[in-house]
Amino acid sequence: MKYSELSSKKRAGPRWLKFAAAGLLAAALAGCGGGDDGAAGAAGATGPVGATGSAGADAVATVKASALTSEQWSALSLQGQVTKVTINSAPVVEFKITDSAGTPVVGLGDKDAKGAYTNFMFSIAKLVPGSNNSPSRWVSYFPFASGTNAVPMFPEYDHNGTLKDNLDGTYSYTFSLDITKVKGYVDAYTGFDAKHVKADLDDLTYDPTLPHRLIVAAGWQMPGTTTLVKSSANIVYDFVPATGKAVTATDPQRDIVTINKCNECHSTLTMHTNLLPGVHDPKLCVVCHTEQVKYGSGESVPATGNVLVAADPYGAGATLKAMGRALPNFPNMVHHIHMGKDLYYQGYNQFGVKYNEVTYPQPVTNCVKCHDGSATAVNKTTQGDNWKNVPSMLACGSCHDGINFATGGGTTVAGAPTGHIGGAKANDAQCVLCHDATTIPTYHVTVDPTGANGRGGYPLNTAPNTPTAGFPAGQGPSIPLASQLNLPAGVYKIGMEIKQATVSGAAGAKKITVMYRITKDGTPVKFNATGLLMDGVDGSPNIMAVYSTPRDGIAAPADWLALDLGGGTPVKSLRDGTGGTQTGPDADGYYTATLAKIIPDNATMVTAALGVGYDGFVQLNLPAYPKGIRLREPKFAMMTAAGYTARRTVVDGDKCNSCHGQLGVAPSFHSGARNNGQGCALCHDPARTTGHVGATYSFGGGWSVSAKNLVHSIHSSKMRANDYTYEATAANPTGFAEVTYPGILNNCEQCHVAGSYDFSASVSAAALPNLVWTTEAAGDMSNPTLLPSVGLSPWITTLGAGQVNYSTTGTAPVGNLVSSPVSSACFGCHDGKPAVAHMQLNGGTIYGLVSAVSVSKTTDRSQGFAKVETCMVCHGSGKVADIKAVHMN
Repeated sequence: MKYSELSSKKRAGPRWLKFAAAGLLAAALAGCGGGDDGAAGAAGATGPVGATGSAGADAVATVKASALTSEQWSALSLQGQVTKVTINSAPVVEFKITDSAGTPVVGLGDKDAKGAYTNFMFSIAKLVPGSNNSPSRWVSYFPFASGTNAVPMFPEYDHNGTLKDNLDGTYSYTFSLDITKVKGYVDAYTGFDAKHVKADLDDLTYDPTLPHRLIVAAGWQMPGTTTLVKSSANIVYDFVPATGKAVTATDPQRDIVTINKCNECHSTLTMHTNLLPGVHDPKLCVVCHTEQVKYGSGESVPATGNVLVAADPYGAGATLKAMGRALPNFPNMVHHIHMGKDLYYQGYNQFGVKYNEVTYPQPVTNCVKCHDGSATAVNKTTQGDNWKNVPSMLACGSCHDGINFATGGGTTVAGAPTGHIGGAKANDAQCVLCHDATTIPTYHVTVDPTGANGRGGYPLNTAPNTPTAGFPAGQGPSIPLASQLNLPAGVYKIGMEIKQATVSGAAGAKKITVMYRITKDGTPVKFNATGLLMDGVDGSPNIMAVYSTPRDGIAAPADWLALDLGGGTPVKSLRDGTGGTQTGPDADGYYTATLAKIIPDNATMVTAALGVGYDGFVQLNLPAYPKGIRLREPKFAMMTAAGYTARRTVVDGDKCNSCHGQLGVAPSFHSGARNNGQGCALCHDPARTTGHVGATYSFGGGWSVSAKNLVHSIHSSKMRANDYTYEATAANPTGFAEVTYPGILNNCEQCHVAGSYDFSASVSAAALPNLVWTTEAAGDMSNPTLLPSVGLSPWITTLGAGQVNYSTTGTAPVGNLVSSPVSSACFGCHDGKPAVAHMQLNGGTIYGLVSAVSVSKTTDRSQGFAKVETCMVCHGSGKVADIKAVHMN
């Protein structure tokens, strides 16, 4: 980036330069006498060597904060480091601030009208060892608001001290509070809002032998303005005051989670956006979100692990109990939030954060998603395994919020009135007797108890009501669904691989041959000759060929058209000689299968896929799962056939799993089968309207389930103008409206491959003229008898100006409704009338009648569409409203 001003410290010139300048001046003056020049005299004797001049100071380039624009500030990415902490009275911290390139940043010392620094926050806490097998805990030396005697819900920070800017990127800050005397100060003061608040401020005695954590947040507000930006530095320094040194591996520590773990889902974690936007690292959060909580009405919080505040500290006697605020202690609060809608108690509301409305995108039992101390962890932390090594009522009770450890009563997460099997407990001393590091992981396996259902249920009926009454053909009772993140003991780990795919044969008789293998616990499987493919496991995955053929006047569409694929061929059928032929396995365990299905001569992007079917494998030999447990591979396998051009890559399946853990399991869909984000478009193509509901419900009520529409609509649920009611039921008429997205929605690369969504990649740019129009609705949408009772798209009955108004009165025209390719992708998030009007004014079509926009001006779309989108004139890569640029604001 370019900064508008770079400054440097001036340096004194060496002394010899001064001598040289003086000599030149003397010579110049000598030449002004006006007389004739005489002959040159003899050279004089060499004079003595002058004294060595002092060394000049090196120039120091700095970034002057006040000279930057908001765009430069946002791109600044401040970095910081503590260099020294001195605690003789009020702590003094020395630190430096640079940009991401290492250039010092100066000028961050603005104050507000009350004299508080607007770009800095400081705090210090000590690490108190646990007792009675409880975990260690942070105790803040700042239990009241900086500059006041008010006791907030949890400890505060300091920004009323004295800051010195050394103008070279280094700063020093002297705290406003002498932490060595905090306990005495608090003991002498009794006015902590005693009418409403009873404070448990913990042990505030200064102990220099214990590890301390100093935190600094810097640079979230542009100097001279009130503009908040995202460039803040979060600095953490763990040290032992008695030695003056940073903590070492032999010192006690509490390092549970890294910001990198959080940002796998949250993109860029940002909290306290209106109060303290500079804090985004959980290592800072824990210094304020301690157990030093305040309670109302003179009541005390049960020392039982029950996570509910007994009374509202902001209303005298306003008892909250189950409807109250959760404790702001960090592990308690964060577990509550992520447990969300699965909490036993309802009505949590902490400062407007309604915990029960939060949805979590993977099994909440996958504890290592957030904290992991194992040797193989990517973001390992020193105490990352505390979740299984140091159980406590506080942490465990934050998810298991229905249990009252004080009485041993209450209810479990599942709602069974069993209470705490271990009975009443006053502290954590005995937790490890039952809940040790070996058994805790067995409780936290990532299995959805009813996640395999419908077509993924077991056993599947072969005819209506046979063998299980109440289930139609091809469906079965719900059974557990396994995720490979953390499997129960004895559950097989399945893998599926494709080595090669080829297409061969005469014109009109081309077939696909696929070399594949299936592994069990890492070992290739040799199928049984008859009966079950492998012992103890029923079912069979399938192999399918997907491709595209000419459509809408496009010879080689850039999208798969799944309507051409058929249903796939079960591996078991291939073994038994139906649906194709098969040989193998070879020495490496690969089978070679040739499917009976004919591949059209004009097919493009021919791709083989293994394991996409709903049913797949069910393991039957585990007593813990007497009805069976459905097995799923990490991601189903895909491969483009040799000689064919691969479809452009738009989404990376691993990016999906950074949030979802294993896509399709808790929240479970397709019984975990269609679990590769890159392959969603195999079936969810632009030509497909809502699912398999069929003509009885006018193909689902007027929603496209093209992958781009479906996924955008689900993930943007909270910002959409209209609820995405696909899959809505009478019990849940708003469909996907409850979905909450944990990341920054306009960070498109959270999901997308770089260059794909903005068409800056050459393969994506080449696809633009060959994108297929999206079919939003098929069939007679004017016939009320064909419309579903819930889940009808609001764009069917209430379209924007200039659109056909499809009513349910029988007066509207009949025919398919379509949207133009780029507009339909944007429409998934931007579905309000102003956004739609903008698209329409620039050539886009949203829910347009085929006869109104086709070349033929009839329902025949084979010649393509006459309307032309001009989106890329402004939104193309490098243009005035570049897609990537407008999604970075």
